[in-house]
Amino acid sequence: MTHLDEDTLLKFVLETLDEQDASLVREHLSGCQPCAHQEKKLRMEVRRLSGVEVHLEEVTPPGLPRRMRILAVATRAAAILAVGFLAGFLTAELTHPARVETVQQRLVPNRMMTPSSGYTPCRAVDVASGR
Repeated sequence: MTHLDEDTLLKFVLETLDEQDASLVREHLSGCQPCAHQEKKLRMEVRRLSGVEVHLEEVTPPGLPRRMRILAVATRAAAILAVGFLAGFLTAELTHPARVETVQQRLVPNRMMTPSSGYTPCRAVDVASGR
């Protein structure tokens, strides 16, 4: 006969098993004396542990130095102003988008004044020498 493992028994004692698994465990406990004894020991242990009280002292951190408090307040105020500015800017952009204005543009050609007939003189390059 296979016995129930301790984890399953503990889940049964703590009532965290679903109904189908719990009914299988109850059925097994009705016919298995060692598992029923183990279940009884677990129930006593859980009852004993639930009566234990733990008192913890709440430790509060020391106050921040004055300089750090001022810095924290200034940082908080700057963050609030930045968020407010961003919200206002986005609201303005979404409600009144920038208008597109057409601008007439006149192109003025640039002319190079050269002594030749429209060609710019350049010095000769010797391709073979690389200069």
